Order: sequence, then structure tokens, then C-alpha cells
Amino acid sequence: MVSRYYKEDRYDLVVIETFTHKGQARSRSHKVGSAMVVKNGYMLFIPPGLAVSGRVMMVPEKSTLSEIDVLEAYQSAADEHGL
Repeated sequence: MVSRYYKEDRYDLVVIETFTHKGQARSRSHKVGSAMVVKNGYMLFIPPGLAVSGRVMMVPEKSTLSEIDVLEAYQSAADEHGL
């Protein structure tokens, strides 16, 4: 079966963390999953065991990794940190 979805139909799910460092307001982003366009909306992929709360931003995907590669990267990072 040939997929009818293109790279433009894939998104990264990002949570923005705001904090202060030496009196300056700063922010950093954390990728918490990915999403893709399906017939009636979006399908979200959030790795098991990852608790996400607050505002989640969906931005066009910048990674060339496939979904399986991303999930394996999350799993190896979790294993490395003992989670």
C-alpha cells in the first residue's frame, strides 16, 4: 500500500518551558511526540510513560527520522536514564 501522506502532513509535538536564569526570562522547547494527518483529523504519537500537561504546540516536522526511529530514540534515552 502506498502512503498518501507527505512530510508536510507530519508534525512534532513540543512543550515550551519558561524559566528565569540570573534574572532573565528564558524558554526552551522539548519534543514530546509527533502527529500526522489522518482522514478526520490528527493522530498523535506520545511515547508510553511520558506525562504531558500544559500547552502543547504542533509544529511542522523537522526531523528526517521515521516514527519507529523516534520511538526507539525515546526508549534508549529512557533506558539510559533509568526510567
